[in-house]
Amino acid sequence: MVRRSTWILLIIFVLLAGFTFVFQRYQTQKTDNAATATPTLTPEKVYDLSGAQVNDIKIVDSGGNKIDFYRDSDSSKWAIADIPVEMADSLQIESVSTQLFDLQVEETLTQTPPLESMGLVTAAYTITMTTDTGAQMVTNVGSQTPTGSGYYIRVNDGQVTVVDKLTLDDVLHLLSTPPLLPTPTPEVSPTVKATSTESGIKGTPTP
Repeated sequence: MVRRSTWILLIIFVLLAGFTFVFQRYQTQKTDNAATATPTLTPEKVYDLSGAQVNDIKIVDSGGNKIDFYRDSDSSKWAIADIPVEMADSLQIESVSTQLFDLQVEETLTQTPPLESMGLVTAAYTITMTTDTGAQMVTNVGSQTPTGSGYYIRVNDGQVTVVDKLTLDDVLHLLSTPPLLPTPTPEVSPTVKATSTESGIKGTPTP
């Protein structure tokens, strides 16, 4: 006759074996699911062009204020219209314009609300880029999103998209604060004090 304690040990063994089998099967399925997971899609850029293709960037606000950046034909560096080439901070313009070219779409509105509700009837800002082929790409910048983290924009009358506010603010900031190099302080020549003889004034003779 089998002892009661033996039956208990046998039951415990069967339960442990069953648990081990189920756990190993779960781990195998988990690994297979991870291997077949859909990869994350590459973020979509607003503009399908590179900085080397753009020769001119014009920013205008709703009040008529504007600034125009262009590539100088002699140096190929960025410059500012109506300002001497050597006074423009071409490195800063290059850095900020790269942010503009790399601007990513955070959301595309498939069901577009009235443009007026997004500030796109009369845009707050308009960014016009001219490529090396003479083609123009016009971006209307509207209102901020309700969360305040993005802007509604529309490129060439296409779909309305949402882009990151901080990134676009860096670009729009160039309008109010033009990227100029600091003006060098002129050197002041030391003043030489003239003596009474050099200045043509006769000195009083010593008695």
